Amino acid sequence: MMRTLLAIFATLLLPLAALHAAPRLNILLFTADDMNFDSSGVYGGPIRDLTPHIDSLAAQGLRFEHAYTVVAVCQPSRQVMLTGLYPHRNGSMGFFPLKPDARTLNDQLHDAGYLISVLGKNSHHQPAEKFHADPATDGISRHPAKLAEATRSFLRTAREQGRPFFHNVNCYDPHRPFIGMKGPDELAGGEAPSRRVTPEEITRVPGFLEDLPDVRRELVGYYTNVRRLDDALGAVLKVLDEEGFAESTLVVFWGGDHGMSFPFGKSNCYENSSRGALIMRWPGVTKPGAVDRAHLVSTLDFTPTLLDAAGLPPIPGVDGRSFVPAVKGETMPGWDRVFTFYNAAFGNNWLPMRCIRTRDRAYIWNAWSDGQRQYQTEGMSGLTWKAMLAAGATNPVIKARTDFNLRRAPEEFYDLTKDPDERRNHIADPVRQNEIEAMRGELLALMKRTGDPFADAFASREDKALVAATLKKVSAEYSKTANRSQEKSE
Repeated sequence: MMRTLLAIFATLLLPLAALHAAPRLNILLFTADDMNFDSSGVYGGPIRDLTPHIDSLAAQGLRFEHAYTVVAVCQPSRQVMLTGLYPHRNGSMGFFPLKPDARTLNDQLHDAGYLISVLGKNSHHQPAEKFHADPATDGISRHPAKLAEATRSFLRTAREQGRPFFHNVNCYDPHRPFIGMKGPDELAGGEAPSRRVTPEEITRVPGFLEDLPDVRRELVGYYTNVRRLDDALGAVLKVLDEEGFAESTLVVFWGGDHGMSFPFGKSNCYENSSRGALIMRWPGVTKPGAVDRAHLVSTLDFTPTLLDAAGLPPIPGVDGRSFVPAVKGETMPGWDRVFTFYNAAFGNNWLPMRCIRTRDRAYIWNAWSDGQRQYQTEGMSGLTWKAMLAAGATNPVIKARTDFNLRRAPEEFYDLTKDPDERRNHIADPVRQNEIEAMRGELLALMKRTGDPFADAFASREDKALVAATLKKVSAEYSKTANRSQEKSE
């Protein structure tokens, strides 16, 4: 009898032992910096043969048509991505460290025995101890050859240690500065790209910008940076294949952490601020050349999705959801809208915005817009903004556009079916008030449910004094956090 019971017990343990012995899924997360979703060829980019490696990856895996970043600026974007929490829940409402109780994807993977890297954007992963990076290397992210070398070293370490890996490669391109802006030989802090874009190749200017000579000149540099980004992706994927890990690795390409650094792009809540290029290649799971047009996913969902794919326990209480069923080709009801946020730019520059977005509608609340304060962020630092201001001196349409960029309106509502570049604000249209009010209600419910400190101000947004007081209070609280963080780093 005892022998029979032992045999039964051993039989029950076999599947558990096999599960324990099964190799863990490796993960490569490759991110671009300041890249518009439609810059690559497979997403309809205007430059022929600009991104062969991005396009090839899409042909091998699954491409999402509607993927969004929650916060369209560097550090908050990445810290949402790696926690699955909205910025007011994880502490990263600007360039601030995560709250002590915010658990990261890296925490979870580290505890499961993963070897973890962070190549690039290291200062935007704070505090560093929550990301468990070994190695944590910066200064090589505009150098495809150096990224390849670091990748090879990391993969060989993982093999030697017999550990699964999470390889997080964060390319700085196509972030400013752009190649060639200071002269024909200038490489913007990196190695030479495999080719340069020429002025003749700029046959189409993005619709949210103005078609002006200096805008086109700056786009030449931007798209050349995109080419170097593609070089970097190709170099890393080549090493992954050469080292024998291609078939055991889920590759996620996210381009980018937010939109391009131009007016109405990065550091806003617009379509061209938030929408990104998401491509996933999961051997044996994703179908080659598949395209998902049905679901709206966001960076909020990356952490639960990657943990689900790896077969690891979820982090309790996160805001994001796993979209692994969609990766497998299934339909998921209820994935038809996303919520995006903006709070503070670098330097504790508070410009709070809230947005609810569907496939063809967008409602935005600008808490900072009071008719007096002027918007100012990095996207206005180059040739494009100066060219728009100069053209506005004689062109009333462009003048209206620059005036709107500077002061906005407290509320914006766009119909992307007729206006994909969000140039016509329909907030006062009497025919649209019912759908506007419905989106306001959904946004308010989300803000209240997640403890957004601007929820009461939004509910009483006509009370300008309350909105201003809330902004002052929140920015003062986070200013103390920023000061403490700076003292710690010093």
